[in-house]
Amino acid sequence: MRVSSWFDARSLRAKLIAIFVAIKVIPLVLLALFAWDATRELGSLVTYRAVAMSDAMLETQRTTGKTAIDDAIDALDNRSREAIEALTTDIARQVADFLHDRDQDVRRAAVIDTNPEHYQRFIDNHLRYLEDHGPYRLSEDRTEWVEADARTDHPDLVRAPLPDNSSNFHYRPQDRQAKRALMPLFLEITFVGIDGRERVKALSSTGRNRMSHELRDITRPENTYVRAERYWPALQALSPGEIYVSDVIGAQVQTDWIGAYTPDAATKHGKPFAPEQSGYAGLENPVGKRFEGIVRWATPVVRNGNIVGYVTLALDHAHLMAFTDHVRPTPNRRAPIADPASGNYAFMWDYLGRNISHARDYFIYGFDPESGQPAQPWLDIELYDRWQASGQPWHVFVQGLDLYADQRLTRKPHPNSTASGKVSLDCRYLNFSPQCVGWHDLTEHGGSGSFTIFFSGLTKLTTVATIPYYTGHYGQSARGFGYVTIGANVDDFHRAATESGRRISTMIDQADLKTRRSRDELVTDIRQSLRQTTAGITLSTLLMIAAVIFIAIWMGNLMSRRINEIVEGLRRFKRGDLDHRLQVRGNDEMAEISRSFNKMADSIKRSIHELQEAREHAEQANRMKSEFLANMSHELRTPLNGIIGMAELLSLELNNPDKREYAETIRNSGQQLMAVLSDVLDMAKIEANRLALNPQSVDLNAFVESIVALHRVNCSAKGVDLRLILPGAACTIDTDPVRLRQIIDNLLSNAVKFTDKGEITVEIRPSESRVAILVADTGIGIVTEELERIFEPFHQVENFLTRRHRGTGLGLSLARQMATLMGGQIEVRSTHGEGSVFTVTLPRSFDYSARRID
Repeated sequence: MRVSSWFDARSLRAKLIAIFVAIKVIPLVLLALFAWDATRELGSLVTYRAVAMSDAMLETQRTTGKTAIDDAIDALDNRSREAIEALTTDIARQVADFLHDRDQDVRRAAVIDTNPEHYQRFIDNHLRYLEDHGPYRLSEDRTEWVEADARTDHPDLVRAPLPDNSSNFHYRPQDRQAKRALMPLFLEITFVGIDGRERVKALSSTGRNRMSHELRDITRPENTYVRAERYWPALQALSPGEIYVSDVIGAQVQTDWIGAYTPDAATKHGKPFAPEQSGYAGLENPVGKRFEGIVRWATPVVRNGNIVGYVTLALDHAHLMAFTDHVRPTPNRRAPIADPASGNYAFMWDYLGRNISHARDYFIYGFDPESGQPAQPWLDIELYDRWQASGQPWHVFVQGLDLYADQRLTRKPHPNSTASGKVSLDCRYLNFSPQCVGWHDLTEHGGSGSFTIFFSGLTKLTTVATIPYYTGHYGQSARGFGYVTIGANVDDFHRAATESGRRISTMIDQADLKTRRSRDELVTDIRQSLRQTTAGITLSTLLMIAAVIFIAIWMGNLMSRRINEIVEGLRRFKRGDLDHRLQVRGNDEMAEISRSFNKMADSIKRSIHELQEAREHAEQANRMKSEFLANMSHELRTPLNGIIGMAELLSLELNNPDKREYAETIRNSGQQLMAVLSDVLDMAKIEANRLALNPQSVDLNAFVESIVALHRVNCSAKGVDLRLILPGAACTIDTDPVRLRQIIDNLLSNAVKFTDKGEITVEIRPSESRVAILVADTGIGIVTEELERIFEPFHQVENFLTRRHRGTGLGLSLARQMATLMGGQIEVRSTHGEGSVFTVTLPRSFDYSARRID
């Protein structure tokens, strides 16, 4: 009523103004407020959709890149496999052709006159080139073997002669390191009478150093090569025109150890450095003893239709090894010397699965020259123990064995078999190498093939192809003379694709950074546009009161239409229409939003974005965990101290031995739990950067000697020798003695815990600025895959269901982190089954005030 009275009292002009304000200005203000709210929602929607779109595009790019790299790796692997299979088959056929040529040689020898002059002329005229490497010497640091007169190739000097030839122009330098020489094919040619006695013999220049010069009775094996040939009965069974071909015969070559032959390795194995006395092994020992073997051919000598004797030819086995010694299934193709450690080399096996050509000569199957019987091969733990328990010679024991018995990678070679130096490879009994049964199965019906296996720390492609030579008794097996195998490191096949994948990931990360920057710029532009829009609406409201309805309708229609275009554009972009762009009309705020969106879309199309918020959450959770562990440890120590104290009082006051033992058990268990809580508390302090150090000057010799003394009783109880090696002069160091004692005590406790026999050695090695403390044992050792993981908190190598030793898994983690706090480090070297060496290295002086663990 009062409003009506007031309105009735006003003039017509006032009424019109009031009506205009009520009808025009208020709706205009409300419309302005609505437009501002809609624009704000639009900014939020665009930001949200942009982030979601970036995430989707990033995942798409990473998936696409991974798929492309995986496909490239598969293609490279398949192509490499086919190439190496073809190489293996070619080598096998070359060996077969070579052997067939020797069949013709023995047939020709059977028709020449049986006198020394003709035989000598025959053997001197049968020569063939052999390749070998030049002299090798130890490197300056005595850690590897290098060529004594190495030559440098300069492939960059070769250029394509014409621009038309410059695309993908490749040049491979001539191999100038290999030494080629004409060598006799045969060591000897003999004529054997029908009574089994040699009547005529001629030796080649090589054979004069290896074969007997005397005419011998070959019916007796002790008169044959390395006392191992037993071919007289086979000769007697030959008909005219038939050929006898022996197996590979040679003395087994022994080795001091398997692997690189260097002074450091000799020291590690406790043997003198004498590479010339150990077996040849390519780059691992290029000056070692070579395997010297023969393959003997024989055929009847027929005169006037009667067999008057037999002619034999002893092939130098080196000509067989030449087919595989220099082959490399790598871009290098051939090399004058093999590199056994790389896993990339070829080798050869006979029809029974015995090795007859290998990069390491001590792996070639051989005979004992004293007895003429097969020498023991490399054996696994179970088979070696069975043989030793039998008390029989190897050639007798082996007669009752099953062949290829349960071969698997989990079997290990017997340490004594390895240490004996007799490590020739006989696949029939090499039960820790399952690839043997793989080759055996693949070649059962002849042919060739391949498979992949993880062996000796490498993922290797191994190919096999039978040697199609079936003369004599070799015709009784589908494998013929045997088979050629090539081992190749699979990682070498797709190294280029892997490197491309790394580069693609780097490019994606760089593009992702650009996308993130573009998105941030877009959000900034949207906010700026919102502020500009708000100011424009306010100004328009104040200046255009008279045209508010028209402006409101026009603005509503315009903004609604253009907002819908932006939303629709976002939807199309989300559905995958990456080429869609918003139409830019005019030069107002909405046009600026459209331009900003188009810039963002162009940037997103080139790259994607990945957010890193998870790291912040993980760090926050870790801090909460550390605080919880610290509080828990403090809360548990108070009642635990009471339990330990009361248990100790009971053990002193109780007279009953059983009850006193119970009390002592409670006390000991409490002390063990207290140690665990201390470790947990230390870990929490370290993770929270609250562990304080108290550095002092420490006489390290006396300090370490006092720690070692505490462990001698436990070592003596286990029958383990505990040795301490101190430097001749006094050794002082500025460090926290409590934490250093904790580190050394932990390493010694582990050494005693995991060593059941042998010895534990503690040694101090001072230098000018640092001191190294070594704790070495001959315990169970650690597998390579676990060497870094043992320093992770709560990690234990043994499974909790099977482990025999107690512990929380915190000791080594605390030790390494404390060593780091004191400016040092802990390193470990270990061989599974042989022992471990932990090395603590600390500076003599260090600024502890600024030290923290990150």
